[in-house]
Amino acid sequence: MNKTIILRKLITEKLLTVQGGVYHRIAPKDAAYPYKTFTLSSVSFVDARDDMEVEVDIWDRSIDAKTAEDIADQVEALFACANFPTPPIYPTFFRENRYTLDDPDKTLQHIQLRFLVQLYKED
Repeated sequence: MNKTIILRKLITEKLLTVQGGVYHRIAPKDAAYPYKTFTLSSVSFVDARDDMEVEVDIWDRSIDAKTAEDIADQVEALFACANFPTPPIYPTFFRENRYTLDDPDKTLQHIQLRFLVQLYKED
């Protein structure tokens, strides 16, 4: 199995420990709120290490941001300076940014978190 698929499975498993569904890239139209989507992007390749960015979007349908903020806090705590060795990959996550994004639909709460992943892999 390739490194990206293994990393996606790991991220999904970890995000499932926090309230709400988890979807890679796009949630289905009938997804129950709250939920989380995530994407992976390659940033750079340095010898044996790949640097990747994980973007986690938290979505809730509510006028109040409390649930989305609680979920964001839990996701931050889960991935902040976290090391999850999963042979043949060895990822370490570092928190980069947190944004509250306004949606034209004022009943939607949207928080975006970004993490840098330093990913070492076995040959």
